[in-house]
Amino acid sequence: MSFRPDAGPGSFRALDLFIFRVAQWADQLSALICAVLVVVTTAAVVGYQAGISIPWLDDVLRMLLIWMVYIGSVSLCLDNDHISMDALYLRLPKPARKVVDVIIALMGIGLCGYVTKIGIDSMRQEIAYDTLLLAGYIPSWPQTLAIPLGFGLMTVTYLSYLFSVFTGRRYRQLTEAQKLTDAL
Repeated sequence: MSFRPDAGPGSFRALDLFIFRVAQWADQLSALICAVLVVVTTAAVVGYQAGISIPWLDDVLRMLLIWMVYIGSVSLCLDNDHISMDALYLRLPKPARKVVDVIIALMGIGLCGYVTKIGIDSMRQEIAYDTLLLAGYIPSWPQTLAIPLGFGLMTVTYLSYLFSVFTGRRYRQLTEAQKLTDAL
């Protein structure tokens, strides 16, 4: 990701820079969780081969995977870098692409905001009922917290993406093919 701090008006630039830093932090946290997931998975395989059974280990592995996915998705929302079929998009004229980008950003804000609200409600229920994960040792709310936190951060980064559509700021470096397509 490359960042142009000179894009946009003053207070929006500061907010955009803050959102960019949060997305970088989430990206690094996701990489750390991935490393921990690899180590814990290796330990689980070695433990199972040695005949050692740790009942809560599956819950921890599942929780780490969930956290890695939702926190790792935050940086992708920053510049709409999710996997997509862009064959038609690249053939659209620039004004039509901007309309599509605005629609995508608004849909991302709406959907991620709604999932954040539902995730918060679900987490509150799990805290109120003292719900445990499948093995029965670990409370379920830390696992469920990944959903409202991840989608809440995605909502904010989609707001930043919407801002970038209007200001022309881009995070990622364009490839030569994209530059040629943009020039058309």
